[in-house]
Amino acid sequence: MKVPALSGLVSSSPLKWLVAAIAGLIVVLLINPFYQISSGYCGIRLNFGSVQPVALDPGLHFAIPVYQRIVAVSTQPQTMSSDERAATHDLQDVHTTVSVTFHINPVDAPGFYRDFRNLETLGRRIVGPTVSNDVKAITANYNAEELITKRDLVDGQIKDLIIKSLLPYHLSIEAVNTANFEFSRAYAQAIEAKQVAQQQALQAQYTLQQTRISSQQQVVEAKAQADAAVATAQGQAQALLVTSQAQAKANSALSQSLTPALLQQKALDRWNGTLPTYLSPGAPLPFISSNPLQEK
Repeated sequence: MKVPALSGLVSSSPLKWLVAAIAGLIVVLLINPFYQISSGYCGIRLNFGSVQPVALDPGLHFAIPVYQRIVAVSTQPQTMSSDERAATHDLQDVHTTVSVTFHINPVDAPGFYRDFRNLETLGRRIVGPTVSNDVKAITANYNAEELITKRDLVDGQIKDLIIKSLLPYHLSIEAVNTANFEFSRAYAQAIEAKQVAQQQALQAQYTLQQTRISSQQQVVEAKAQADAAVATAQGQAQALLVTSQAQAKANSALSQSLTPALLQQKALDRWNGTLPTYLSPGAPLPFISSNPLQEK
């Protein structure tokens, strides 16, 4: 009678173990003590809510049920943008948009979670007010016109100040971008009118310069023409002088060569042999000298 009872007890033990295993698995699944940390995140282990100082790498991690919990914190780049209004040194209202790109290093993730819990709280409590104060502090050092002419310098100073201000808050700043500075409509119109006036002044100056150049060219051309006329007149006068001198020399030589005998001989060569019909009383006969010896 005892043997069958013992065999029944033995045969029922595996079933109990199977039921116990299934029940334990169900409890484990319900409690879920395993946490998976994806790439681009790190894990923060909490012991009864207390943040542990070492972040967990991506992968599968175990937490003691009830006692421990693991939360994920993103280490990917994040960008927060804010619209900022400030006043320039000459009391002109200016509007701009500043974007801050940053990420949380795994080593700083426990401190970030302890202080802020999430990015929304960080942006509302730290990033937004810090950016606003730094933009106001930098723009107050410049006149409105300088914000345009010294844009690179102003951007650099805003970026450096924001990075310095956010350094204590477990952030690694990757970039700070400032959009174009926008002014009030009245001031923008005043700037536009000033630029138009400057362009008109430059155009007038250019026109005046071109007129001066044209006048100078005309003066140069007139002087060149005058110099050419003077040179021509001098050349003509010199040529006339040379010609006159040559003619004078020729005439002098000719007059010296024309002796009375030669003139009489030339007259005889041209005479046709006819004597004048009438002669004045006492007048010599043509081509007959009254004193031939004297002529010789």
